[in-house]
Amino acid sequence: MFSKSQLTLLIGAVLAAPVTYAQTTEADEHMVVTGRDYGYKADTNSTAMRMEMTQLETPGQVAVIDEQLIDEQRASTLGEVLKNDSSISEGSKSTNRERFYLRGFELGSSSGFLRDGVQHWSHYRQPVELLERVEVLKGPSGLLYGQSAPGGLINMVSKKPTYETQVNVSQDIGSNNHTRTVADVSGSLNADQTLRARAIIAKENKESWRTRFDGTSVDTDRVVGGLFVDYDINDRVMLSAHVDHTNEEGDLDNGSRVDKNGNVIDPKTVKDQNWAKTDNKVTNYGLNLKADLNDSWALNTGINRQFYERQRTESDIHLDKKDIKDANGDVIGKKYYYGSSDRHDEWTFDTAFVDFTGDLDVMGMNHQLLVGMNGVHYDYKQLYYSVEDCVSDTAAGALGSTCSNGFNKPADLDYRNDDSLSHSKKKQYGLYLQDLVTINDQWQALAGVRFAYDKDISSKGVEKTYHNILPKFGLTYHPTENSSIYGVYSESFEPISDISDDKDINYGKSQKPKQGKLYELGSKVELFDNNLMLSGALFQIEQSNMQITEDLDNETTVTTQVGKQVHKGIELSASGKVTPALSVNASTTILDAKYKNDPSREGKQPVDVPEFTASVWTNYAFDSGTDVNLGIFHVGSRYGDSANTFKKDAYTRVDVGVAHTYKYDANLDIIGRVNVENVFDTDYLAGGSSKGVVVGEGRNFMATVEFKY
Repeated sequence: MFSKSQLTLLIGAVLAAPVTYAQTTEADEHMVVTGRDYGYKADTNSTAMRMEMTQLETPGQVAVIDEQLIDEQRASTLGEVLKNDSSISEGSKSTNRERFYLRGFELGSSSGFLRDGVQHWSHYRQPVELLERVEVLKGPSGLLYGQSAPGGLINMVSKKPTYETQVNVSQDIGSNNHTRTVADVSGSLNADQTLRARAIIAKENKESWRTRFDGTSVDTDRVVGGLFVDYDINDRVMLSAHVDHTNEEGDLDNGSRVDKNGNVIDPKTVKDQNWAKTDNKVTNYGLNLKADLNDSWALNTGINRQFYERQRTESDIHLDKKDIKDANGDVIGKKYYYGSSDRHDEWTFDTAFVDFTGDLDVMGMNHQLLVGMNGVHYDYKQLYYSVEDCVSDTAAGALGSTCSNGFNKPADLDYRNDDSLSHSKKKQYGLYLQDLVTINDQWQALAGVRFAYDKDISSKGVEKTYHNILPKFGLTYHPTENSSIYGVYSESFEPISDISDDKDINYGKSQKPKQGKLYELGSKVELFDNNLMLSGALFQIEQSNMQITEDLDNETTVTTQVGKQVHKGIELSASGKVTPALSVNASTTILDAKYKNDPSREGKQPVDVPEFTASVWTNYAFDSGTDVNLGIFHVGSRYGDSANTFKKDAYTRVDVGVAHTYKYDANLDIIGRVNVENVFDTDYLAGGSSKGVVVGEGRNFMATVEFKY
């Protein structure tokens, strides 16, 4: 065993030495505090719900993708994790970041993601190496989090320091020169174990399976580091600190174009120039304090800051067609402009919260109370410079070497040429009250309300405020101690910009926020000695106050807020152990998503929202120490645009994996693993539109060796 001083030195070495890249997508401890081996099953989701609630007590669907599954799949992106929940569909990956839809509604970077139950700015590739699990909260979450999409939220839960010493080092080697080295060191730093720390560092290098038209490769380099510290001030109070940094430099791949017949143009070719790149630097740090105030009440409070700096140079960002006019002003032809840009962005995302939770018995009923406040300050600065570096008389010429500038980077393409700083701010605050009442052994009721205040300041200095009251009601019936039937109603809201077109007859008119409403009926049951969780839900989500713009005479328009999206669906899921050797994580979603009250989109489907999706991941553990994995992922047909003119075919992808654990001694395990993705080399299109669709990768592999101490 390591001594405490040795462990302290080892954590310092991992943080300081760039040659010791590492992390582990699986820590030794399980998320379930009882220590039982549940095989993908999670009993609680207290991080996202902000209070202790079991899955059976929660009136709603919360899918938990745990570290065991993340490790088996060797996931390195959030999308690779979320493919395991069928209610998630992926969108465009342009500008090298991932976009997602939950129950058919797009998740915003500032309002769709949480880290450890706190709003998290997710405008970049998330550091999966720092996570022990991912929770998918389905349905409007306005009560606890204010501004959010009606589909739900993604909560990323960080790894925590452990009391006992743990060391995990892994090396991945895969197709397309993909390498990833990760190290994860955790344990107590003093004899009485009141001070604990965890250090994680990872380095990844990868080439795209696609190449540019000039034959050059498209590369990404990423380094992630994190430090998490817990300190027990006394038996009732714990102070936690965390800091993590992500640095990613990569060539741009904004997807492939699709022609008018729906055929992908050069699916293996990246259209972006070899000087089109992005450089992202993200630092996230904060403090948390947890205290048991007495036997009934507890305090949980924290502050966090994210600072994200990005410099991005883009080619092929747009193709504008402009009229050529003679001396009399008559149109005699067209010219096509091929644009490029350089930009520098800075985001500062500050969050703070304070929660009081109480456990009280009143008049023969138990009340689990939550009283809290949270706030978000968002600050964004941008310098942006673009040039029309390519001109031609034909569209084809504008995309080819006949352009006046050829394929060279314009000499004056530099964001520093922008002499005007775009600067916008947002402030969001909320007070929330929630009570989970246990009436008797069979019945529980949940009621809550949020009083929200939000203020936006645009880059032009225009201020706009919102006041919202967001309720949530749930009722749960437990036919047996291991099952529940629930009904729930909840709301959400998202602000809408005022009408900025001066040709619109409602120009300047204040706009109401979009409002989401959920009606859901569901059931959950635990089987096989509570080792397997089955759940299902019927739901309808309606989003109203959507802007609709219609053309009038004399080149004028009229914008109103009569539009709606109505999404009706069925979800089924299973997670846990079917037998002592067989674990399964499976889900399926049937979704009917339509636009309403919109003349141009009436009855049409939103972008990248399939009607049917299913995912299954299994693990069979042999007594010999060998594990075998099988994954099947089906995504139904989807439209690539809101007008529903471009449709992507349904596909089914099969992944497999095998791992063997060799016990070197009582403390050290050596694990070898091989994963093959898309075994049958299936052709498919993932997210994105006809101007930049993601072409699915063919068969590829990953080999891994892990050392767990």
